[in-house]
Amino acid sequence: MASEFGFDEVTALNTQLPIPEGVNERKSHAITAGMALDYRIRMELPDFDFADTMAQAGLDILGMDPGVIHRGKHIHKTLEMASGFAYLTWKEKSPHPLSLDRASIPLAWCESIARAGPQIALSGELGKRIKRAKDAVELMMGIDESLLFDVSCMRNAVEPLIAEWNNDLESGNIDYVPNPDFLGSSAVGGADADWVVGDMLIELKTREVITNAWLRDVLFQLLGYVLLDLDDSFGIQRVGILLPRQPYFAVWSIPDLLRQDSQEALQSLRNDFASLLVRQ
Repeated sequence: MASEFGFDEVTALNTQLPIPEGVNERKSHAITAGMALDYRIRMELPDFDFADTMAQAGLDILGMDPGVIHRGKHIHKTLEMASGFAYLTWKEKSPHPLSLDRASIPLAWCESIARAGPQIALSGELGKRIKRAKDAVELMMGIDESLLFDVSCMRNAVEPLIAEWNNDLESGNIDYVPNPDFLGSSAVGGADADWVVGDMLIELKTREVITNAWLRDVLFQLLGYVLLDLDDSFGIQRVGILLPRQPYFAVWSIPDLLRQDSQEALQSLRNDFASLLVRQ
């Protein structure tokens, strides 16, 4: 099965952009770098709306009840100002790429609050870092150079793909939706993907080591999103995994993955999936 779906080609790739040497907390670094890169790419695509992001959702969650975390008011104010600086940087006529790299990181921090909750997201080194900063300027200028370098290198690696998408979007050939959620998302406690570009659902993954088992799991994740699109509002016909560390963009068609050609067959699967969700 791995051979049939081209896994061998992907697992054979060399990791050209590993996590920088000297990073101690590799897992937390990888998570933050991945979320920051998501925002960094979206800053270069049309209709980026700061107010309609998981970063803003995280700020709102903390702002509603800052008392859930020690010095929550200071953390909220500092992150809110940092996000404001990020917005102003993005709105500049010709912002420097490294400034945009820096701007993407506080957005990733804010999103982590929405994803994990304030108590978990801010209980470790991130919370300590923000508490130590006297203001947002100190926080922004104190961002680890290794994190900035990592985001910058990965963004540069996928620049040709960003340019290709922008050309297609400007010509009106395709549509673009960031963080799409689906009709069936609420039935599973909420589920949003990274991007829909044209008829393709895409997940950004900053993983260093690619294995068959990992690829299988990500494809199941993507197919789960496809099935959750119960009313076919996004018209998804392909799924893709963007791997900036390799760098590589792996794409599969839905008919090939399902071994069924017709849209009718996909709708039948969605109907069965919806019935399962209702029973749960």
